[in-house]
Amino acid sequence: MRPVIRLRVLAATAACALLSCAPARQADVQTAASGKRWFGDVRPPVENVFTYANGAEPERIDPGLMSGQPDGRIARMLLEGLTTPDPKTLESLPGQAYRWEITPDGRTYTFHLRPGLTWSDGRPVTSQDFLWSWMRVLKPETAARYATFLYPVDNAEAFNKGEIKDSTRVGLAAPDDSTFVVRLGQPTSYFLMLTQFYTCLPVPRHVIEKHGARWTRIENFVGNGAFRLAYWRQNDRFELTKSPTYWDAAHVRLDRVIAYSVDDLNTCTNLYKAGVTDWNPSGYLPAQYIPYMKDFADYRSGRYQATYFYSINVTRKPLDNVWVRRALNLAVDRETIARDLLKGSRDPWGNISPSGYPGYQHPPGLTYDPEKARECLAKAGYPGGKGFPKIEILFNTSEDHRRIAEAIQAMWRRDLGIDIELSNQEWGSYLQATTSLQYDVSRRSWIGDYLDPNTFLEMWRTGDGNNRTGWGDPRYDALLRRAAAELDPAKRFALLAEAEALVLDQGAVIPIYHYSTVELLKPYVKGLYQTALDVHPMKDVWIDRDWQKDAAPVAAGAAAGRGGSGTR
Repeated sequence: MRPVIRLRVLAATAACALLSCAPARQADVQTAASGKRWFGDVRPPVENVFTYANGAEPERIDPGLMSGQPDGRIARMLLEGLTTPDPKTLESLPGQAYRWEITPDGRTYTFHLRPGLTWSDGRPVTSQDFLWSWMRVLKPETAARYATFLYPVDNAEAFNKGEIKDSTRVGLAAPDDSTFVVRLGQPTSYFLMLTQFYTCLPVPRHVIEKHGARWTRIENFVGNGAFRLAYWRQNDRFELTKSPTYWDAAHVRLDRVIAYSVDDLNTCTNLYKAGVTDWNPSGYLPAQYIPYMKDFADYRSGRYQATYFYSINVTRKPLDNVWVRRALNLAVDRETIARDLLKGSRDPWGNISPSGYPGYQHPPGLTYDPEKARECLAKAGYPGGKGFPKIEILFNTSEDHRRIAEAIQAMWRRDLGIDIELSNQEWGSYLQATTSLQYDVSRRSWIGDYLDPNTFLEMWRTGDGNNRTGWGDPRYDALLRRAAAELDPAKRFALLAEAEALVLDQGAVIPIYHYSTVELLKPYVKGLYQTALDVHPMKDVWIDRDWQKDAAPVAAGAAAGRGGSGTR
């Protein structure tokens, strides 16, 4: 094992001062009874307040327009859909709808809303709100990146693409204020799971029509979720308070949630160690610290449905040449990145979709083959890299993203003889650049939206809002359409595997590693479980101040309750 890495507590203290937080406290705490060591302060907060690092500042908090994980975490607290995920299994549980029926052919879902639902301003929540919200996502002028998410709905794709203008032809209806009917184009086995995703959350029409894009400002925001937006300072934090108008408010045990917008991994970890945050989510722990962290009882790890990859802008030369893209793919040593750079915290991965889908057989994944990579580059007209123009790797702010980009930069220079520049942008600018195809090669990642390989393959459809490569192939689109209409699970998976093989062959995507959840969670936090999609309903989280009542006394200095400090 490597020597113990001493974290920079002074950095945490400085960060806490900037965020108006409590100063750093004692280091590791160890229980005499179990011998467990905890990473930093384990004293519960005095109040029912849960704090965590949310990563980069969300690009937006409008669920119909967002496409990022930091954004989604906030939206899911402020708004609730027809269904809500089970905190352990992610199975769809009743949310705003308390029951639903499905026709025998699996094509029509009838959702019945709970009586007495209200927005946080007291206005009733009705089925018309869901109808309007879903149609807003599908309207071409909205330009929602996740509009394809609703394509299983009958005629939704044709409406979104402007092929039909009559909105009543879309398979959505609100026959009365408490009934919402969804008619699908064909049976979709994972449809119920779609209804819990943030794209399908309702938004307040009356507020949006009054304030337009400014509806998400704190003074205008109206939601229907378990929490309300109480404070928001950009690049600092969100503070959310329990909503008294939420239908299940009696069972929400947190009074407040604080989500810090911090994209520096060292700072995220130091804030956790200092006791400023209760949870350091997956992805916010520096890879080089992981060998040391594994010895602590609040370290949690496990595979989940996410992959890390680079995407290539195929609209730019010489990246429009498939042989160039194949060369770049074959010259990435995934084993070295996962083993040495990420210290074994991730698995090297040469496929688009992750593991964990019973019955789905991946096509052969891409591997490191520098000799073949050089052959491909020569076929493209650049033998030994001669004449190859300088290109750029874009990544959002993160030390791990930088280190991976530097490693791939070195690999491509060594194995292909080409020069690469690096470009770092903050989250919002990075998303805008990738969405508008203002890049050459870009760091990307994808977390499954539902438990099916389709969630990783759908985005490479021609023109999909999350494609962001400029690549499209009618053969690929046809395979996805055939898979969507296929009722036999084995045949459907075979079609999806054929589609995945085509994406890999065309090289617009460079798979790098398979994510694992690697997070830190205080022992007094209950109700937050590791899940396959790294989704965590905050309404189920609570603070257990008696978490160590059955254990022996903790080390000196750890017994006193944590005092308030403005943000606790």
